[in-house]
Amino acid sequence: MIRTIENLLFRWGSSDLRVKIARRWGVKIGASCRLFNVNFGSEPYLISIGNHCEITSGVSFITHDGGTWIFRESKEFLGSKFGPIIIKDNCFIGINTIILPNIVIGPNSVVGAGSVVTKSIPANCVYAGNPAKYICETSNYLKKCKENIGNLGTNDHRSVTQKDLILERFKQQLE
Repeated sequence: MIRTIENLLFRWGSSDLRVKIARRWGVKIGASCRLFNVNFGSEPYLISIGNHCEITSGVSFITHDGGTWIFRESKEFLGSKFGPIIIKDNCFIGINTIILPNIVIGPNSVVGAGSVVTKSIPANCVYAGNPAKYICETSNYLKKCKENIGNLGTNDHRSVTQKDLILERFKQQLE
């Protein structure tokens, strides 16, 4: 009953509430993290998330290999393979990403939306795809962001909203 209520609160609560609930479930989470609707699977205590990480909606942490099910009837293998998932500091994990067991995602890395992470990711890298593959260094990603889109943030201290900045930037395409 309590787990059911926690699941509902996790799904519909604030990011701060999600972090608190995930910690209660055994996930190790650093400071200044944002969680959306995340699936921590059946062994949340095998998951560690560093400081300043954003884990977006639909991300699934898979900490065991369910494929061993096929060996149970023949009694060749009655156990299951487990492995931790470690996300280092300052990472972004895109929507609907799947992260398999025994993975370390290095600090300052980005995993693109819809990726399936089957191997560990080094520091300062952008990976995406199924299976996730190297795209570029995060320094190159920053350069591309600045060149292609520009800064659409609201740090210019004017009374301009982010929505106004975005609409202005894409005005021609939207007409």
